[in-house]
Amino acid sequence: MKALCENLMDIRGTHVLLMTTRDTNITSLFEDCRSNQMLNVLALRGSNREFIYSYRAFPHFKVMRRRLVQVRRYFEPQVGNLYGHPIAIIPYSLVPRSVIYRDKEGRRQIAGYLTHFYKNFARSLNTTLLVRWDLVPESETPDHNVTSGLLRDGLVDFPLVLTTLAPEPFYPSYVAEITSWFLMLPVEPDMPLSSLYFNLKGWPYFLGLMVVLALFLVNAQLLESGQGYFTLRCGNIFADHVLRAILAQSFDMPNRRLFFSRTLLYSLLMMAGLIVSTFYSANLATLLVHPPAAYKILSYEDLRRTHGKILISQQELPTLNDSIGKDLLEKNLDIFQITPALVEFLAKRNELNTSFGYPVTNTLWPFLQLKQIKMQRPAFRKSNEISFVPFMPVTMPMARNSIYRDAFNRYLSHTQASGLYDLWFRRSYHEHIAIGKLNYSMDQTEPGGYHDLIWDDLFYVWIAYIGGTAVSLLVLPFEILYYKWRKDHQKQVVK
Repeated sequence: MKALCENLMDIRGTHVLLMTTRDTNITSLFEDCRSNQMLNVLALRGSNREFIYSYRAFPHFKVMRRRLVQVRRYFEPQVGNLYGHPIAIIPYSLVPRSVIYRDKEGRRQIAGYLTHFYKNFARSLNTTLLVRWDLVPESETPDHNVTSGLLRDGLVDFPLVLTTLAPEPFYPSYVAEITSWFLMLPVEPDMPLSSLYFNLKGWPYFLGLMVVLALFLVNAQLLESGQGYFTLRCGNIFADHVLRAILAQSFDMPNRRLFFSRTLLYSLLMMAGLIVSTFYSANLATLLVHPPAAYKILSYEDLRRTHGKILISQQELPTLNDSIGKDLLEKNLDIFQITPALVEFLAKRNELNTSFGYPVTNTLWPFLQLKQIKMQRPAFRKSNEISFVPFMPVTMPMARNSIYRDAFNRYLSHTQASGLYDLWFRRSYHEHIAIGKLNYSMDQTEPGGYHDLIWDDLFYVWIAYIGGTAVSLLVLPFEILYYKWRKDHQKQVVK
């Protein structure tokens, strides 16, 4: 029997026909089969072909003897109806998949979309779930190695957790979800409003266009007067009427009749000034309402430069090492802060503590996004640049030779195809809010976002205004002195 069990490793659901001797203890034989998770077993005793032996595993062990000529179905499904035999589970407190809470009477309960999934699985087999509270540690998150031992010893049938496709320490089911594992970063601070005047895009191109048009206008005027063919004199380019046109302001047109070329150049110059002024105003208004980030964290180096830290639990460190590589992890180990307490890690992440960035799956991230929906400004964002595992299929673990494997995989496929799995997932957010495990986060600091302009927002505008005024006042005496000197010089020349 031991050799048979080893040969049927991972395929214990195979139909088996045992040929025994007359003195074989059929009951002991079938009990041995039951303990080795072999349910589809028939036996014939000696040369007697009148009776065939089998056993019923649920609700209690019972050996059955049937006349061979009356048998219509040799291998009857054992797991289709458990007759109330409970399915033992061990819960994990990992939002949003499963969470442990206490009701009004102080009794521990479980919630989450995996809870509904397993409860419905138990109902489909005519049984209920047996929650092994006696095996749940104080942290409410059992260690994977401990859970693996419980599965191996037959004390637990299913843990309420999802794992990767790695066969150890669990045996996987069909793929339950396709997710990813990435970094959740605190949102970078906004650029100060006073600096937005230097962050406008496209103005060099418009300024170059206006200078070219002004050059054409001045040279057209010189050609008409017969003074020359080309000039780059800035005094003419930035004459009063040209400067006003660039700034989209009104100016006096020449009284005399203009040629068509000069009229066209004036029109193009005014059109360019209007477009630039409108573009500048619209762009500035947009940036004032939605200011860009002062800096972007796009790599580990950016995170190091801004003194950022990534909080990760000790249990997730091996997965991180396998995903990004040992060399990259050792190179950036100073960025990671490793905590041995999984409860502390989960608490800080669920509270949206902005002191750290956190690894998060694509399953949890929608919940954290909804958690921030009432905040004027989100506290965290998804990092598209720092991703640990971009493609991560996860499964529902079970014991290696679990008698529920075939029935469970069929049930998993049916719930996914029918949409029940997605329905339980979407409903779990409101369920977590109802039991107090999730809530809407509110702004803890003074409200930011949009506000009317204050003196500090116009800091550089005032510097430019006061500086320009001071320069003008300083230049004015020199202009007066120059004008007097030139006038006296002309008088001396005349004499």
